[in-house]
Parts: sequence; C-alpha cells; structure tokens
Amino acid sequence: MKKLDFKTYGEFTNELLNLKYDSQIIYEGYTDNLITSAAGDLELKLNYGMSNTSSVIARKYGDHIVWIPKVPLDSDYRYETIIFNSKQFAELWTFLKYKAEDDLETIKNISADELKLMWMIRARGTERIDDISSLIKSVKKNTIALSTSLEREETIFYNLIENQWELKKDKIIEGQDYWKSFISYLDKGVYEEWEVFKKDNKDNLYIHLGNGYCLPI
Repeated sequence: MKKLDFKTYGEFTNELLNLKYDSQIIYEGYTDNLITSAAGDLELKLNYGMSNTSSVIARKYGDHIVWIPKVPLDSDYRYETIIFNSKQFAELWTFLKYKAEDDLETIKNISADELKLMWMIRARGTERIDDISSLIKSVKKNTIALSTSLEREETIFYNLIENQWELKKDKIIEGQDYWKSFISYLDKGVYEEWEVFKKDNKDNLYIHLGNGYCLPI
C-alpha cells in the first residue's frame, strides 16, 4: 500500500494541512477545506499543492477505500489514482478529529462504471467529460497508437473500452515494478502515454488502474 503522510502547522483558527500520498503532495491548504460531504458523498477537495481544486469521491471496494473522479470533468481536472486501506483512512480521519467509524458507514460500494472511469481518465482528451459515454468517445478519439505488446491484446483493449464491465469480487492488488507494461499513445490531454495493462511473471494480464494498482482480467 502506498504511504500516506500528513502534518498540520499554523494557528488553530487558520490551521494548514500538508497531505502526501506516495511522497507526492495531493493537498496543501486550510485543513477545514479538504473534506466535505455536502452532496451526500464523502469527498476530498484535492489541489496537489496548486491553486486549482479537483475533487474525488470515496468508494468501498473490498478492504480498500478508493477515491474516484468526480464527474463532470472540466479540461483542467487533475486525477491521480489514490487508494487507502481501512487503517490509513482511520489514521487520517482521527488526525483530523473526525470519527472514522461514522464516515466509513456512509461510503457507498464502488460500481463497475466507476472502476472503468478510473481506468480511462488518464487517456481523456481536452474536452469536458459529462459521463462515462463521453469519456469513452474521448479516449477512443485520443488514442493514436498502441505499443507493440498492446497490439497483441488489441481486442481485449477495445472490448474493455466499449463494453460494460462486470464487477468481480477480486480485490485490487499492487503490481510489481518488474511487471510488463502495455502502453497506448495519446494525442492530447495531460499525458502522452497511458499504461493500459500490466502482466506478471506468470503471464497473468491485469487492468492497470494507475499508480501500480491493478485488477485481474
């Protein structure tokens, strides 16, 4: 599991929070501005140490708390794959003086479309994304070439983009650095490459959700 670091500083009435995930800043600002649940979902308003805010919503998947993109997505929306285990969630919530048990009960289970959204978001173009259908169109339009290894898995690749997913009971796992990567090359957007799949040393293929987290196919 990726490391989660947090610290506060400054006056109590204007307390500032520095939140890091996997050694990268995901939030820096006033402590009170990080968390909201006004819309019925538990939400983190991340800024990655910059001025723009990109919100993510909490979902449960097995023993994990998965932070999914919040639709609609404007062109400047930023997303990094962030997944906590229950212990990390409780430690952060306790540190921020919230009751972890109460908020854990309110978090909804993740859907297949939400996992698909996580997978495809890094391959989006620059247009506004209103739903999963517009994201699929954006990704297909933005994909300009496949790596040689991915060409052999082209049918699986496009089936996963175009068809509805079935939610499996398999847990999210962390891939290893030595696993083989399958790359899609992109035209526009934040990234030039999309790491679509990973394959382990036993030749098992996985959907790469980002940041090393994978789903068995």
